[in-house]
Amino acid sequence: MSDFEEIGWSLDVPDGWDAEDLDDVAIFSHPEGVGVLQVGGLEKDEAVTQEDLEQLAAEQLEAGLRPEKVIAGDFRGISFVQRGDGEFWQFWYLAADHLALEISYNCADDDRNEEIETVREMIGSLAFERD
Repeated sequence: MSDFEEIGWSLDVPDGWDAEDLDDVAIFSHPEGVGVLQVGGLEKDEAVTQEDLEQLAAEQLEAGLRPEKVIAGDFRGISFVQRGDGEFWQFWYLAADHLALEISYNCADDDRNEEIETVREMIGSLAFERD
């Protein structure tokens, strides 16, 4: 297990998983895995509110998906599961203080159980890194 740190947040990366830091998103995947986890962060001058998270999740809410309240490490927010057209998606919209995280995991629907527990453990390891 290794630690991946980004400005404002970090998470545990399991052995064998790759982490790539692009300008506005971090991408995690296993070379022999079935899906991709993406994490992007947004900072505000003041604390992120539930309404802010709902704005970020507008596409899922407008599609009629039901949010589930979640606690993920130091973050709190909402999560959605979406299945269709042979694809599985899970979305998390999380906040800690002035930082919001937009997170998605996707894979083929038939493979959805292959690594989702590992992905959820990674999300559960999220730490808010105070300035």
